[in-house]
Amino acid sequence: MAINWTEQPLDTIETEPAFCVFYAGAKTGKTTLASEFPSPLYVRTGRGERAPAGVTMKSFGVSDTYQDVLDQADWMLEAEHDRKTFVLDSADGLEKLLRDKVCAESKVASIEDIPFGKGYPRVAELWAAFVQKMLNLKEAGYYVVVLAHVRAAKVPAITSEGYQQWAPNLRDEVVGTLIDNADLISFLHRRATIKKDDLGFKRTHTRAEGGAEIVMEVQGRANFVAGNRYDIEKATIPFVRGNGFKALDYYFQRNALAPVVDESDDAQEPA
Repeated sequence: MAINWTEQPLDTIETEPAFCVFYAGAKTGKTTLASEFPSPLYVRTGRGERAPAGVTMKSFGVSDTYQDVLDQADWMLEAEHDRKTFVLDSADGLEKLLRDKVCAESKVASIEDIPFGKGYPRVAELWAAFVQKMLNLKEAGYYVVVLAHVRAAKVPAITSEGYQQWAPNLRDEVVGTLIDNADLISFLHRRATIKKDDLGFKRTHTRAEGGAEIVMEVQGRANFVAGNRYDIEKATIPFVRGNGFKALDYYFQRNALAPVVDESDDAQEPA
């Protein structure tokens, strides 16, 4: 970067579209949420990744290789088209494609067969390159949505015993790369209430009730990974089909505007 010494630095106001990571369990609505973003290109990394009934997105089909995924990103960057959002489904599937590429480079059947544990650092390099490509899309004016499944990770605590944390189903260093670069990382799950039934004789039965309501966690907590750059006051945003992007876009657009006083109804925070 060349600095013009005669010019003053500008204010850092984020005006580019959001780079989002959504992770959840199966059939929780993450693909449906991604489909609500403007004009998505749906990039599939496996036959099991497909849009649910009633959801239509433009797609080139299943990506067989890591290069297939990059080619679709380059298509968005270089071709003439009407797409506005790059949707990757899923990050777990991309991890497999990356491992396949590294194995092919080293002419081995499994990444574990690469001597001295050098396979995983190479995968991490490819992940970093992929994230840079996603940032290129963001800077070119496109939304980026990366979907992932969920896993329970063991977190070593500093002053107490370790504890369990929900996180994207990826290796820790990959999760760190996504967290560092994404504008929003959200955990989708079904809201449930825990009930304990007294069975007598000092015995209890624990059960869950509810689960019909799906929520988006947008602030990190000890038991799950989440966070955002948009100063979202609410820790949890309800996900209602057909209204997911709209609920998030309020904060995306608010962040992109210079501070103004707007008392109109349209400027009110969504419920």
